[in-house]
Amino acid sequence: VRRYVERQESEYLRANADVVALQAQRFFEPQLRRLALEDLAAAAAFLGDARVRILAADQTVLADTGDPNHPDEFLWLIPSGLAEIETRHRAPVPSIFPVPWREGRSLPASPREILPLLRDLPLGTSHLFARRTLTPWGRRFVFEEEGQRPGGTAVLPLRHFLKITTPVGDGAAPLGFVEMSSPLSLSAEATNTMQGAVLFSGIGSLLIALAFGLFMGKALSDPLRGLASTALKMSEGDLSARAAVGRRDEIGALARQFNAMAANLEASFLELRSERDALRRFIADASHELRTPVTALATFNELLQGSASGDPAAREEFLRESQAQLEKLRWITANLLDLSRLDAGIASLSLEGHSASDILEAAAAGLRAKAREKGVTLTVQEAAADLSLRCDRNRIEMALSNLIANGVKFTPPGGRVTVGAAADGALASFVVRDDGPGISPEDLPHVFERFYRGRNSEGDGAGLGLAIASSIAKVHGGSIEVDSAPGRGSTFILRIPRLA
Repeated sequence: VRRYVERQESEYLRANADVVALQAQRFFEPQLRRLALEDLAAAAAFLGDARVRILAADQTVLADTGDPNHPDEFLWLIPSGLAEIETRHRAPVPSIFPVPWREGRSLPASPREILPLLRDLPLGTSHLFARRTLTPWGRRFVFEEEGQRPGGTAVLPLRHFLKITTPVGDGAAPLGFVEMSSPLSLSAEATNTMQGAVLFSGIGSLLIALAFGLFMGKALSDPLRGLASTALKMSEGDLSARAAVGRRDEIGALARQFNAMAANLEASFLELRSERDALRRFIADASHELRTPVTALATFNELLQGSASGDPAAREEFLRESQAQLEKLRWITANLLDLSRLDAGIASLSLEGHSASDILEAAAAGLRAKAREKGVTLTVQEAAADLSLRCDRNRIEMALSNLIANGVKFTPPGGRVTVGAAADGALASFVVRDDGPGISPEDLPHVFERFYRGRNSEGDGAGLGLAIASSIAKVHGGSIEVDSAPGRGSTFILRIPRLA
């Protein structure tokens, strides 16, 4: 703003100087007229409130209206009426005298400096001091008598002033120069006032921004500290810790996402813990199942090397039993390996379209002889000719065989096992129903777990058949379920996606 004001004042002063130079040109030629130049300078100084100097081409001063760079103070002599009459008949007596002043000198002037001005005055002449000063809003003047003059000794400050020089006539070979200078106290005071206002408002704005920033910083940091505290609790093992959610902004969204992540993490850890417990149970059960045939084989081997070594009949019996235990070991290990591959999702499936009737007949064919030996009726209901499914046939037959074998095993002589297949929307449902004793409610949730054989189960099974059937159903994108109750048999339903 200060530069803008100074630029405007410079343009204003230059425009006035150009006008004065244009008027002064006619007083330079055809001959130099100094009195006219002095009058022009005085008029321009009065109209423009500036100091005007008119210089010759060699920088000689032709007219000068005085230094405007300090307040002016004059001694005003007021003659009496008689003095006025007398002055009409002789040379006039000047009535205004400038008071001596030098740069940096304090006011008022001393009587010693003023006294020479008061000599030889007409009788009855009185005097006043006339003073003018610059203020931010213009010039101010006062009239004071000698006894009223203030006794202050304040030193007048130096003021910056602007000076413009304009050539008179042709700029290449000027006749002279017009120099105009003007104090910039008014613009300086105004811009200083503005500077103070801007500084005050800037400091105020800074304080307001600081207070607002502290408030917003606290409002933003408190939820983040809460999140950090919750994260610390979780890192220490408390997976149930949750962040407070009470905001609708991005931090609130972050807190909600954090809680969702914490919930997923807690669920993952619970699942891992459950899988760890299941793995421990699996290892314990597998160890138990494998220990029995291994112990029997060790016993048979000791007997063969000892007392039975010379008895051909005993040796043949022990060898036959050892073979049976080896077959059992082979079956358990093969099924455990297959089950592990299915659960890990690394088992290779040969998926092709197959008829449900063909799968039913193939799965039941290997168990008809066993059912007849036990006196159990095994019935295969004919499925619809167009009922087909996309599956690995060998594995689906294995799953159905396990279900049918389980039904034949637990169905008493004279009972019935019925096998069938039907369309169930986008699925093909294989149903195996038996007349066995049923499954107790306590055992029902665990029948598809590995090595689980129920609290009141009889028989020498390893408890892997239903677990294998469940895993085969899952890798095909299907499911398996059981409906059973004590005294009314069991119904197993294996659902596999149909062929599109």
